[in-house]
Amino acid sequence: MPTDKPSIEVLLDKETNGLLATLADEKNRSISVTAADLIREALELYEDRALSEISNERIASDNGKRYSHDDAWGDK
Repeated sequence: MPTDKPSIEVLLDKETNGLLATLADEKNRSISVTAADLIREALELYEDRALSEISNERIASDNGKRYSHDDAWGDK
């Protein structure tokens, strides 16, 4: 089925391919959609970790000073 979505080619070892196929089958989804979902989730976790590191650096540079919600997000 044609699509306008960008595509990539990924080479998997047999074990990973088997696990991916099993997961796709359990969710009654295609391997491609399952792989895309897993990649998206991994990228979100990566982003969360990066933002957490930035937050920890900011806390350390302010000697642990905390800001209220209004101070952090209020109109300036």
